[in-house]
Amino acid sequence: MPSPAPRPGLLVLMVPLMLAATPPSLPSRAKQDTPETFSGVERVVAVGDVHGDVDALKAVLKLAGLIDARGRWSGGKTHLVQTGDIPDRGDQTREAYELLMRLEKEALAAGGRVHALLGNHEVMNMLGDLRYATPGELASFADLSSGPTEGGLAGHRAAYGPQGRYGRWLRTHAAAVRINDTLFVHGGIAPEVPAKTLAELNQWVRQDLTEGQPPGGAKSPEGPLWFRGYALGDEGTQAALDTVLARFGARRMVMGHTTEREGKIRTRWGGKAVFIDTGLSTGYGHHLAALELRAGKLTALYPEGRVELPVSAP
Repeated sequence: MPSPAPRPGLLVLMVPLMLAATPPSLPSRAKQDTPETFSGVERVVAVGDVHGDVDALKAVLKLAGLIDARGRWSGGKTHLVQTGDIPDRGDQTREAYELLMRLEKEALAAGGRVHALLGNHEVMNMLGDLRYATPGELASFADLSSGPTEGGLAGHRAAYGPQGRYGRWLRTHAAAVRINDTLFVHGGIAPEVPAKTLAELNQWVRQDLTEGQPPGGAKSPEGPLWFRGYALGDEGTQAALDTVLARFGARRMVMGHTTEREGKIRTRWGGKAVFIDTGLSTGYGHHLAALELRAGKLTALYPEGRVELPVSAP
């Protein structure tokens, strides 16, 4: 997964500056319809990067008890968080989008929710950066263009545009949400982001996806879709994380983006940071895993069983 984020060795030097930074004010914005904060949720399940592998996505959702044998929502009032990077590196991106779009409606009807967060690869596709799109993935969009297919390029461009089927859908989604006491985001929220609320943070990201807006957080190396400081930084980065958690009223942060090569969910600092990109897709080893948050406990769900993760006292 590409990232312009700073090298881990530089993070120790950056943290004091980041902690001292005062977020600048954002330009005025229209009220967004998508809520960023949810409370009183009994069960939350988080799933990491999909990368064009809808079969792996279905398998992990079944593992977590969120879909039945027909692929229909069976999770009741559970909130599912998919932390971004649905597209690229696999041919089944479009099928994965369609699955999540349908599950959004089915979960809502059952009293639950599906939160498909923006990742850096969603944004790359919306902005025309196709370095990691496979030929089969591009070809799957060919029917969405009335003109020459160009191997699916024209259909892909239309699909991800502001009025396209997937571009319009993605542009309504958040980069970060808080459910109960937990922040969910693709890469990580650095202390220097120019936002004091999640609404401001999500607006900052959307600026890069809206014509006529100033540069925002979707492309920024320190933006929430790219930042890897908590996954790769040394122990000194805990201070930065604590600052961010306090700012946004959370106890922990759950992140994808940085692949855990052993295929297992990893925690740091007593569960304040949780990394769930286990390499779900076939291209990354098909390591099925989901994170369950329930009754104050963090549990990793694997095909071989459940593993409770360490959590420090509040």
